[in-house]
Amino acid sequence: MRLLIAVIGALMLSSLAFGATETRQVGPYTVSFNVNTNMNYQVTTPNPAMYPFATIYPIVVMTDNTTGALISITQYKNITDSTMQVNEENTALRMALRGINATTPVERVIDGKNGYLISGAPLSSISNIPTGLMFYYAQYWLDSNNCQCGPISAGTKLVDITSTYPQDVTEGILATIHVAVGQVQPMTSMTPLGSEMPPAQMPQQTRPSGYY
Repeated sequence: MRLLIAVIGALMLSSLAFGATETRQVGPYTVSFNVNTNMNYQVTTPNPAMYPFATIYPIVVMTDNTTGALISITQYKNITDSTMQVNEENTALRMALRGINATTPVERVIDGKNGYLISGAPLSSISNIPTGLMFYYAQYWLDSNNCQCGPISAGTKLVDITSTYPQDVTEGILATIHVAVGQVQPMTSMTPLGSEMPPAQMPQQTRPSGYY
């Protein structure tokens, strides 16, 4: 009986760790998403990157140097071209220039907005990349609107999700991510066991190596 209770307790803990909701405040944005994996991971929020034309607010989900995800919100200071086809072509070109054999973009709804997903495998000529590793890149705009100046769209708030997690984990993040303007709400779920590390043990690198 005691053994049965111990097994049930372990299963309950595992189910809580699997699919826990992460909620983080980055600048003026509240970001929530699920990391549906039993792998240990940690979530960090590096300082924003400020440029004359925009500010980028990052969230890093990391398991190791080749397995992780990067969520970034780019707040442009001026209205920017958000036409989906243009963004898709630019992303595919940038991935190709970095040695990633990108697939055709797949348009999909992310966070209730029109977005797209591109996946790709590193070319065989790239060294130090684990066999079978896949890169996933998704993008959507929080405020894209059609422009009266022509067949284009414009916006100021861009969300990018880059991942080298397996496809099912990546799909889980894309299916649950939500970005809103406002303060973070109280956490209602547990962080996966082993996902938190003392500050002294946090790795210096903020994203998996080889990231797009």
